[in-house]
Amino acid sequence: MKWFAVNCIYQVICGEGKHTPQFNEQTRLILAEGIAHALNKANLNAVHFNPSFNNCQGDKVVWKFLGVGGISEVEELTDGVEISSKIVEPKSVDQYLEKLKHRNKSLTNQNHFDN
Repeated sequence: MKWFAVNCIYQVICGEGKHTPQFNEQTRLILAEGIAHALNKANLNAVHFNPSFNNCQGDKVVWKFLGVGGISEVEELTDGVEISSKIVEPKSVDQYLEKLKHRNKSLTNQNHFDN
């Protein structure tokens, strides 16, 4: 058995879907005998990875599985191994860096990570 990083792509639909289109790309680790088996497992199980729920306004939120966007074998599960990478070409570098700074600050201010 081998580990594979599988990029599962979902459309996020809230309520009637009358909102800005949203897509969620998730990289998941799948244990399989080979690439074909990993793809099959991802396709069979992807609908179960993100169950629907009602948000605070009572609208149903659904992750509609669209397909696999990529797959790569993870040679060895070790500390710091890369499982996903993507190149970003933002329209505004300043805006991109500001969002990154905000996300980083939000994550590093979380006390419950060490519990």
